[in-house]
Amino acid sequence: MKHITLYTFLLFCLTVGSCKKFLDVTPKGKVLPATVADFEMFMNDILQADVPYIQAEFMTDDIHYSDDQIRSTGNSRSTKSYLWLKETMLLTDEDGEWVRMYSNIYYCNLVLDKIRDAPGSAEDRERNIAEAKIQRAYNYFHLANLFGKEYNPATAATDLAVPLLLVPDLEAKTKRATVKEVYEQVLKDLTEGLASPSLPNTGRNYVHPGKAAATALLARIRLYMGDYAGAKDAAEKALAFNSTLLDYNTFSFVNPARPYSGVNNKPTPDNNPENLFAKTNSNNGIFTRFMINPELLGILGEKDLRYVFTFTRIPRTVSTPVSPFPDYFQSAVNFSIGVPEMMLIKAEALARDNKKDDAVALLNTLRQKRFKPADYAPLTAATAEEALALVLRERRLELMYRGLRLFDLKRLNNDPRFKKDLQRQHLSQTYTLPAGSPNYLVEIAPKIMQINPDILPNPRN
Repeated sequence: MKHITLYTFLLFCLTVGSCKKFLDVTPKGKVLPATVADFEMFMNDILQADVPYIQAEFMTDDIHYSDDQIRSTGNSRSTKSYLWLKETMLLTDEDGEWVRMYSNIYYCNLVLDKIRDAPGSAEDRERNIAEAKIQRAYNYFHLANLFGKEYNPATAATDLAVPLLLVPDLEAKTKRATVKEVYEQVLKDLTEGLASPSLPNTGRNYVHPGKAAATALLARIRLYMGDYAGAKDAAEKALAFNSTLLDYNTFSFVNPARPYSGVNNKPTPDNNPENLFAKTNSNNGIFTRFMINPELLGILGEKDLRYVFTFTRIPRTVSTPVSPFPDYFQSAVNFSIGVPEMMLIKAEALARDNKKDDAVALLNTLRQKRFKPADYAPLTAATAEEALALVLRERRLELMYRGLRLFDLKRLNNDPRFKKDLQRQHLSQTYTLPAGSPNYLVEIAPKIMQINPDILPNPRN
């Protein structure tokens, strides 16, 4: 099938980097995209809905490893990230997070660069252009927050983020753009994508973003920029598209004696009715065999259904527990942007605007779906500051293992009220990640910098 041949050829070019600028010539036996339908194939790819940046979760304060677990995986990147080591990757290591997101960006650039002159449906052309801009914005925003500093208006023009490539050039070598430059491009892409009359409110399946997805992404970005009014406005617009909340009381175990057997009525990440911008994660396999961080356990408690259907004290294979804290037993993480996140963004904006009762009311609406009726107790706040603390606590609980905790730690470290020094113990040695440490930035793979020496490394302690 010629589309498969085309896709395989392009993927080969991206993977091995051995092709010349393939759009300059037509390789023998290969077919290059020519029509709108050909280019749409790239936006139909399920990899556009996949985000692989699971490694950032190991750097957060939400997981815990035992000494034995660390010893058994001591040379893995995830364990090195967990201990915040200076070097987490070898020269030979591939960075799947960087490569996958830049691969997605490449295909978006290809569509945006060539589809305008391709024959085919004008409406389909404009819809694909809008989708490509939204997907490119998603990938660049998350790359910037992984490898760059948190957004700070005072330093964003000089803080380094990631290379900003807007053309489909397989051999391009570019320097790292600044945080300001990346955010400006992301907002430009989103604004233009949302303005397209051909973009539907919701995509025809989870791979395709619509206005709801783009608006939810905009709310997330505005929050991390500290633009709380803009974040609230976008969150409210996103909730107008979808305000569905799952009731965790409808969940049950396939086999209560074996939680690892699965949970009835719990939707898969790609089919969750709370989703506004669906994103799966192909690296679930490495995100297993850890325990809940004891501090997080103390905040979450064991009556919260988010605990009940995520952690267990029942071992997978042995008759008695071997872990000092409950084990994580899920098999698939959901990195989507969803209704609960929009509610929490709105609540945070309200709390920061001294509207404490409105903020807490949103939290209670969410929490009622996360407890059995007998275990639910409404939250109250005497001050706006108390309300804000409750919002941030609830944000940590609701969005755990959804790819945002590291970003939240980075942004909150700029606030003396919420900044936090992290600490771990392994074999009687203490490992620390102080607030503001450069080690909050994910290490850029040595292999990437060897290929392109213009990419400067992140400082490491």
